[in-house]
Amino acid sequence: MPFDVALRIQMPLALAWALFTPGVTWLGRRVPPFGNRRWPLGVAVNLVSSMAVVFGLGVFYIVNTRAVQGVSPDAQPLMRAALRSFVFWFSSDGLLYWAILAIDYGVRDYRESRERALRGAQLETQLSEARLHALTMQLQPHFLFNALHTIGQLIRTGQPARAVQVVAGLGELLRRVLDGAATQEVPLKQELDFVRSYLDIEQIRFRDRLKVVLDPDPEALDATVPYFILQPLVENAIKHGIASRATVGRVLIGARRIDGTLHLTVRDDGSGLSEPAGARGVGLANTSARLRQLYGDQASFEVVNMADGGVIARIVLPYRLAAAEWRGD
Repeated sequence: MPFDVALRIQMPLALAWALFTPGVTWLGRRVPPFGNRRWPLGVAVNLVSSMAVVFGLGVFYIVNTRAVQGVSPDAQPLMRAALRSFVFWFSSDGLLYWAILAIDYGVRDYRESRERALRGAQLETQLSEARLHALTMQLQPHFLFNALHTIGQLIRTGQPARAVQVVAGLGELLRRVLDGAATQEVPLKQELDFVRSYLDIEQIRFRDRLKVVLDPDPEALDATVPYFILQPLVENAIKHGIASRATVGRVLIGARRIDGTLHLTVRDDGSGLSEPAGARGVGLANTSARLRQLYGDQASFEVVNMADGGVIARIVLPYRLAAAEWRGD
């Protein structure tokens, strides 16, 4: 058969299948034969539909072939020829109909599964953010309560000028807290600025009894850390290592980059732990929970006695540079 004749016979049939495909997929979606409790009905309806499509296309094929090649003298009547064609071709063309249904179903199922996975990831992210926000909200009232308690102590002991200084410092701290309310991570240098503001208040309270050393590596200052992560550790170090003693107490705050991790430490030279670290208040419990929420197994947190006296709180988390606009680049 010449190529142009074969093309004129077969191409219209292929185009007819293309025109039928939207109707096949529409029916397959309305009365689905897969993945549905009514699949027996879907199978029956689509089986009848496939027979009708194959028979109709068989009629079209015969008519088109006779138009291209002419009608031979011994040609059978159209309907008889169409029935013979249907019996011969249904096993293959019927499979084509069901292949269209199966491909459409597979593509839709894949898209829906991707959408479900995306929605699940979004919900998980929202849940994590909500948990972190709740943990931070627990820390802030706790911190404010302690600051107000300090103001009350100063007033009761006849130190109104120092109380005014604490109120002013507390106002600055509140501004910083509100500015970072929607933030989960900040550069370490920003976190240390917040800690310095907090320590200014505590320095008023303890005067010469409190000595603080901040000793971060310069290369660690641009690393991201959880917002409000150091203040509870410093607060616990002062409360348990400094407040109960009459002599000078020291708090050392350090930050080191070690390979791909950032090590944060808060150490005091007090009498050490006389109770489990978890019993030291909401700050340490929330610190541990926030680290798990943000970094999973990539972060660790411990509070232990030092061999030479005092207590050290140690956080290890992945080293990540802050965004350029935070670093001031």
